[in-house]
Amino acid sequence: MKLYLDCIPCFQKQALFTTREQNDQIRSNVLKKIMLFLCSIDWNISHDEIVNKVYNIIREETKNMDPYKDIKKKSNEMVLELYPKLKNQLMMINDKEKRLYISAKLAIAGNIIDFGPAFDFDLDKTIKDVLNKKPAIDDFKILAEKILLGEKLLYFADNAGEIVLDKIFIEEMIKVREKPFKLISFVVKGGPIINDAMIDDAYDSGIDTLPNVTFYKLGNGVRDTGPNRVDDIVKEWIRQHDVVISKGQGNFEGLSENSGVFFMLIAKCPIIAGELGVEVMDTVIKYQK
Repeated sequence: MKLYLDCIPCFQKQALFTTREQNDQIRSNVLKKIMLFLCSIDWNISHDEIVNKVYNIIREETKNMDPYKDIKKKSNEMVLELYPKLKNQLMMINDKEKRLYISAKLAIAGNIIDFGPAFDFDLDKTIKDVLNKKPAIDDFKILAEKILLGEKLLYFADNAGEIVLDKIFIEEMIKVREKPFKLISFVVKGGPIINDAMIDDAYDSGIDTLPNVTFYKLGNGVRDTGPNRVDDIVKEWIRQHDVVISKGQGNFEGLSENSGVFFMLIAKCPIIAGELGVEVMDTVIKYQK
């Protein structure tokens, strides 16, 4: 997805939110460096490259390598408390396709746990709202068919906490298939950026207990943390899997040029909503052919 002009001030707003506990001098230094960086680059480069640099500036100036570490831990704990209740509710549904659909909606509802746009959210209310309405783009039937027939699942995770609901969704996929995938490749961030899920969050959430699971890592702009979403190696990951699911806005921004991907998200931003042709806060299950 191309970079929109409205994204530029959004980077600065995110920096202000991320540094909210720092003193004014540090916050001023962060904003100045980010403004200088934004003024010096070609805005036609990938969204990943800009976001990674913005958050690297924040880390360098604040000396805090993971500003959202505590938030991510609390997010995981919050959703893990809901896990038994949600699993029990799903067990009461006999229709397999309906159960899979509800679990997909639960995974989408988890996408509200996002501190990038810096807005308040109510997870319980979001779950109720998402379960009670049809997605604005609803390619679930295609997704269900791919899940039944596919053998290799590639799952691009988004945020901490949210991945607990991703786990429920994948567990339901396996139940509906009545057999495990030969391979589940679960993609997390290789270094901290906003509240994006990392490998520790995946273990805290129990993703590692899924059958035949392996982990891939996307980079945060720091050496050896992994590739960017636009890199050829990521395109190769997509080609090597039968079912490819991309969660959230950031993954949509970085992966939307690829075919054969299911994008599952809440459109929390006017830019993303406009790109998808939906309203802000609409839910989406979109298959990119």
